[in-house]
Amino acid sequence: MFAVYKKELKVYFTSPLGYTLLSFYLFFAGLMFCLYFLGVQNTSDFAPFFAVMNTLFLFLMPLLTLRILAEDKKLGVYELLLTSPVSVWEIIGGKFLGVLTFSSVGALILLVYPFVLGFYVSVEWGAILSGFLGLIFSLAFFISIGIFASSLTENYVIVGLVSFALFLIFFITAFFADTVEWLKFLKDVSYSGHYYQFAVGLIRLKDVLYFVMGTFFWLYLAKNIVESRSWK
Repeated sequence: MFAVYKKELKVYFTSPLGYTLLSFYLFFAGLMFCLYFLGVQNTSDFAPFFAVMNTLFLFLMPLLTLRILAEDKKLGVYELLLTSPVSVWEIIGGKFLGVLTFSSVGALILLVYPFVLGFYVSVEWGAILSGFLGLIFSLAFFISIGIFASSLTENYVIVGLVSFALFLIFFITAFFADTVEWLKFLKDVSYSGHYYQFAVGLIRLKDVLYFVMGTFFWLYLAKNIVESRSWK
């Protein structure tokens, strides 16, 4: 698994796409920081800031994850990878950890902003670290869905559309749960409701389990799809 992990890290840290997405994410973070803390909002509450940056992952992760398995199929090394002395779980896990490590760099750099602001005003580090933890859980959840989508086909367009559609479903279910009485049960399905608890400084077991079990579920589906196609 470590060999797969190193390969994925090398791909993302030498890829123009990876640096483009990371640069865009950090540029947007700087813009939001200026608006929230130095301009219009003039606040020291980081919950809205982390919520916006988490939502941005919703749009960027389909682009970052679409190549995970689809590229191997397109380049013709998919079968070679499956016949190598590593299990399917090790392949999936190595790729998952590689993307998570790269994308976590963007989330980690966000901690620079409360550190800088802390020189001038009091900041709630408990809530900030909780919000950061929520970002990492969200990233893991998004990446697992992206890996699942990438396991379905080698067509990048289809992979991106499937990923984004699934992300959007988990995002908008909270809206319907809040506006339609008989759909309130969807609140437990929506990732945004669980992430919000982290954003406001609450770390609850049910929210941790949601992201951990959800991440494992999508990775498990991807593993089964890869295994089923390796027999064809």
